[in-house]
Amino acid sequence: MLLPMRRIPVSVVALLALTVSAIAHAQTRMIKVVSTDGKPIPYANVSVEGGITQVTDENGDVPLGAGKRQTLTVRVRRIGFTPWFGKVELPDTAATVAITLPSLVQKLSTVTVSGTANVKPALALTGFYDRWLMRQKGVISAVFISPEELEFRHPDKITGMLYGLNGVRVAQACVTPPIMSRSGGGRPSCVMGPVAFNTGGCPMAVIIDGMQQRPIGKGANVAIDDLLDAYDVAAIEVYNRGGNVPISAQFQDMGCGLLMFWTGSRRP
Repeated sequence: MLLPMRRIPVSVVALLALTVSAIAHAQTRMIKVVSTDGKPIPYANVSVEGGITQVTDENGDVPLGAGKRQTLTVRVRRIGFTPWFGKVELPDTAATVAITLPSLVQKLSTVTVSGTANVKPALALTGFYDRWLMRQKGVISAVFISPEELEFRHPDKITGMLYGLNGVRVAQACVTPPIMSRSGGGRPSCVMGPVAFNTGGCPMAVIIDGMQQRPIGKGANVAIDDLLDAYDVAAIEVYNRGGNVPISAQFQDMGCGLLMFWTGSRRP
């Protein structure tokens, strides 16, 4: 005779999840990026063994998880600091390896400033780094192109950063100008321009600084290079599926995916 299964209270499940997470964190090996005065450097770009670039959190940390004793090649970049490239020795137990980035800013004489405000970088206020950290935790699936990556590659056109991205195809398409003219046949004329499509051939929505550009469902594709100068772009987010976009980045007409561009200075 089978006994009825008892439902485990939600509070117990949550407690078990927190316990497992705490144990995993205790076993985690960590890379910490700091300045020469020992202060953590948040949002630094860290690439291990040439893999996908990760970003440090507000404590300057990037967790690497548990593993065997090994030597890894690490590259660290943050605008305003000297890039670092070298090898780090990681033990097979929990440990934190600190990497120090010297500041590129010229040292001036001491200036006393009174105040307690903790001013975040402009890009952090948009939620860009919060969403990137969500991606690193596996909560969402997206591609993040940082100011450091843009500075490193120096694209002359912003579509140059989109070629080769998984799930994105940039191609010339018929684009309706902002002011439509009529041809002799009475049909709206259009010009050819670079448009980003998902793998299904559907044009992706384009967002610039939180504002959607001519919604796709309202009759016009968007020629990206006509809207943006590559030197004005500070960061890019790419979501190749509309169903995977977090709440903080929800817009209309994003069923084909979403391209989010943030403009402004690339400096912290």
